[in-house]
Amino acid sequence: MARKQTWRESDRMVGSTTKNLVKWVIQSDRRLVTLRCFKHAQFLGASDISQSTGRSIQNSSTALSELERMRVAEQLEPGRRTWKKYRLTDTGKVVLEYVERELSTGMFERLADEFSFRYVRDAFRLIVTEPIIVTKGMGLRDVVEKVLEDPRTRSAYVVDSKHRVVGMIALKEMLEAIEGSLSLFENVRPPARLRQRRKLTPFSVEAHMFKPVTVMEDDRIIDALEKMIEHGQEDLPVVDENGVLIGELNGFEILLLGSEVMRRQERDLETGT
Repeated sequence: MARKQTWRESDRMVGSTTKNLVKWVIQSDRRLVTLRCFKHAQFLGASDISQSTGRSIQNSSTALSELERMRVAEQLEPGRRTWKKYRLTDTGKVVLEYVERELSTGMFERLADEFSFRYVRDAFRLIVTEPIIVTKGMGLRDVVEKVLEDPRTRSAYVVDSKHRVVGMIALKEMLEAIEGSLSLFENVRPPARLRQRRKLTPFSVEAHMFKPVTVMEDDRIIDALEKMIEHGQEDLPVVDENGVLIGELNGFEILLLGSEVMRRQERDLETGT
């Protein structure tokens, strides 16, 4: 009976062109988000991607053109129903598969020798690839349920109609909401801090969110870490120049980085290098 090929063995067999395409996609937030939209639909246009991601049509159109230029995606024949619609090529399907593997398993270890990991863009998405997005009008219970669906997440980001970050709800705020709920259930007077918040709609996102400190892709990791410590935020929203949410820098992603740095330092001490 033939032995089943392991993932690492199959990874070594992937051509250098495909590997380079995977790196090329991951290094651009615009290309990465656009490519991953094809997980859920076979045919997509710029307006479809813009609607599902909150990005501008121009941003999505540029990404599609880039993917087409590298033969990752191809435009369908112009027509009434398919004009400016795209689909993945066979190469694109392989690239998407390996992009998902990179994002979910061992990406940090495999890229550690190729990137310096000095900047936010090198680290965010190692754990949380798609941050939880909510709006002011949602109930806090809905937010908690969203967080529970993915154990890697501990925070939710409140955005406006243009996908700009206007607030954040972290684990602490969710626990405070649970405390308030239990107080009502046990018929106990809630703490003063919760009574003040209930002047807004009880258990609403707006009542419990706070204005977060943000970072951008080109910010240094060390500066992001200082922000985390100074402001008591274990996670930081990553935004573009317009304040639009593009990802999350998770505290555990920095722990991964720190673990790798310490491992290398210990190795250098042992070898005397």
